[in-house]
Amino acid sequence: MFYCDRDGVIRDVNEAFVRHYGWSREEAIGQNPRLIRSQRTTDETYKEMWGRILDPNAGFWRGELVNRARDGREVPIVLTITAVRDERGEIVGYISNGVEVGELRHLQERVAQAEALAQLGQMAAVVAHEIRNPLGSITLAARQLANKNLPREDRALVLQILRDEGRRLNETLTNFLAYARPRGLRLERADLNVLVGDVARVVAEGQPDVHIETALDAGLAPFQLDSDQVRQIVWNLALNAAQAVAGQGRVRLSTGRREGFALLRVEDDGPGIAESAREELFQPFKTTKSQGTGLGLAIADRIARAHGGRIEVATSDMGGATFVLLLPTAQA
Repeated sequence: MFYCDRDGVIRDVNEAFVRHYGWSREEAIGQNPRLIRSQRTTDETYKEMWGRILDPNAGFWRGELVNRARDGREVPIVLTITAVRDERGEIVGYISNGVEVGELRHLQERVAQAEALAQLGQMAAVVAHEIRNPLGSITLAARQLANKNLPREDRALVLQILRDEGRRLNETLTNFLAYARPRGLRLERADLNVLVGDVARVVAEGQPDVHIETALDAGLAPFQLDSDQVRQIVWNLALNAAQAVAGQGRVRLSTGRREGFALLRVEDDGPGIAESAREELFQPFKTTKSQGTGLGLAIADRIARAHGGRIEVATSDMGGATFVLLLPTAQA
């Protein structure tokens, strides 16, 4: 940092200025900031800089420059210069704050690393929770199967528990792998109506008390998409809707077109989604369910964006929630 009076004469510098530029405080005071100007900085840059600093509606300039140290070394910095005004609005001086680009990038890397570690810790906690519960059920079921006196009807129930918990473990690990190691798109000409119909039938078989309706647009032609990944979106949205109606209710899947996009609308007659919860819907590890990783919608959103599309959320005319998947019918 350094401070200049209204005439642009340096009146004070801090220790970081001395350390980076090599001029002592005594040598710098009384000099013009041109002391540290390099040939890299053009007159046009200075003209734009002072235009913004002297503009009462702006009053500051911020940008990247390459300055010069005493020994001729170049010092790339992110610089902010702010005009200091008195109570009458008159400029009495200028304050310059510079952060060396290398240090700034190092700080950004540290922040990114801290955020990644925080997310990793959150992921580990979710993994532990989601794997521990089915493992406990599997362990208990295995002990019961070892009991030779277990009645046949109870044995059938225990075997069903083993199958259900094994499937739950597989789905949990699949979601974590899909989130942690996303693969690139494999585009091929495919029929969205066929994908939606297939998923609707599988969900209906697994949720027999939920009435699954489909309304497929016959005019929707096949287009370029990644069939496997889009199927995962449809599956996540349809299963979420079925679970939202607590195992008994209505879910409607419909397809259509909207200005260059194919759309899938998934609606239910469940309790809906509070407005306050919608902002975090697509964030990983955020879930309102008692069970679940909170990755399903995050993965669906990522896949939609990779296609150049998006997912919208609204209130359904059925009374619950509506999720609308939009996919461009023409891929670049």
